[in-house]
Amino acid sequence: MHMIATGLWTLQEAASNAGASLTLSSFWDMVGYARGFEYPIGLVFVVGLFFICTAYVRALFQWKSHKILSQLNPNDIHQDTLEEALQRTPEANPYRKACEKMLAGHQHKNTLEYVLQYIDLDHERYREVDRYINAAVYVVLSLGLLGTLLGIFVLFTSSGRHESSDLVGLGIAVVSTLLALIVRLILWPANLFVQAWVRRRYHHLKEWCTMLALKLAREAHNNP
Repeated sequence: MHMIATGLWTLQEAASNAGASLTLSSFWDMVGYARGFEYPIGLVFVVGLFFICTAYVRALFQWKSHKILSQLNPNDIHQDTLEEALQRTPEANPYRKACEKMLAGHQHKNTLEYVLQYIDLDHERYREVDRYINAAVYVVLSLGLLGTLLGIFVLFTSSGRHESSDLVGLGIAVVSTLLALIVRLILWPANLFVQAWVRRRYHHLKEWCTMLALKLAREAHNNP
């Protein structure tokens, strides 16, 4: 970050010495120094942010009212209480879907394995978003590195003969790198937050279904 700040100060000094009209008076003036690299970086940022927001909104609706079932203790739950909680839980809720599958096939030995596979498949939709965001972060960092190398190339090819060319090269190198880091520092933590939040929900769902399966197995053994 110290190197980027030094580069921005040098860029502003070079603009003043070259008599350029562009100054770092605002963020958009700074973005203009990227010379076109801001467009693909901005596009990747918008697409990545769209995927994160879509996953977050979908999780909010999908896990709505999940505490109705998740707060019940499977070891002490009664059939009437469980059925009432199922009716109050939305149909799209993973707890309701997993519980209904568990009750429908509790007499089969592989029911728990089947339900856990269903939970993993449902969780896979969010893991897919995680892969998209990671790919977007790598693309943004690659664009920032490409802008850095291109800017350095422009600086070397100008060889100090044209101050305006030096300004263009310095602007591409510094600003494209800075924009890539800003996008990465927004998308990556936001994605980590959403994935961790969803992962905790599915982990608790697996534990809850396992305890429910053990209780149903005990009842089936005691009441053949």
